[in-house]
Amino acid sequence: MTNSKARLAIINELPYSPDDRRHMIVLIEDALTAMGVEIVHINKATGYVPADAVFVHIDQSIISPEARALALRYPASINAYATDIRKFRYIDGLLGRDDTWDAPVIVKSNLNYAGMPERNAARQEGPIARRLLNRVANRLRRQSKYAIQSKEDYRIYPTLSDVPRHYFRNDYVVQKFMAEHDGEKNVLREYIFLGDLHYQNIERSDQLIITEDEHVSCKPFEPHPHLLATRRRLGLDYGKIDFTLIDGEPFIFDANKTLGLGEFGDTAWLAEDVADMLRAFADEVFRLATKQKNAPKPDAQFLEVG
Repeated sequence: MTNSKARLAIINELPYSPDDRRHMIVLIEDALTAMGVEIVHINKATGYVPADAVFVHIDQSIISPEARALALRYPASINAYATDIRKFRYIDGLLGRDDTWDAPVIVKSNLNYAGMPERNAARQEGPIARRLLNRVANRLRRQSKYAIQSKEDYRIYPTLSDVPRHYFRNDYVVQKFMAEHDGEKNVLREYIFLGDLHYQNIERSDQLIITEDEHVSCKPFEPHPHLLATRRRLGLDYGKIDFTLIDGEPFIFDANKTLGLGEFGDTAWLAEDVADMLRAFADEVFRLATKQKNAPKPDAQFLEVG
């Protein structure tokens, strides 16, 4: 590239909107811009734009071969190899209809975010007739007593034998429900990472299915080998893995490669430890982009998983 400024390409699934600030990457992007890095947003439709590195930020469980091929054209990439994060591939305690488990289980979508990103994309992509059919199909699914359209629809049953047969299909996963407690509170642990940077975010809640509640801390930590092995299996350079600690061992129940801002969306009161983590992430991406600037292009290079 002839431009003296380092450039980072971000691959999105749909056309980029600057008003869409739902994901943590926007804060990393703000920091990179302040450092002098030029950000360009691309997708399958726009195609390749020269850059020193690429960040694949596609909010869907499976990325298309076209998007992956596009990512691999760049000299360095983040999450180019994270092509499939459906839950059946990695969660602990996965149960089948013929198993035996006389303790609580949870039923959830096999797709991340209960398949909401896929449904949103279906409403916006393709011919008008297909989009209308998708809307009708989604409306019918929402009316089903078995519908799981969001995390709030996840269901907990007393035992495996109480789970309706409908849920033993590819659309869903049935998993042992292994809760971690801190006194009367339930605990959610999130392993958040970018390259060799490892953080543990801890939340507490009165709810069994925790979304966002009492923020405890977000600190650097040494991840358990099971967490690192799951990263490698999923090809994740950036993202998070949700888990609980059961008898000192992590029990994994979710993974994500496009972190939402959630309660941290308001930067005016962004928790100091989370802000420190985001600054470290921005520094890591900056090093990646500037390291690759004007370097010979290898066949494929990406952030190594620690």
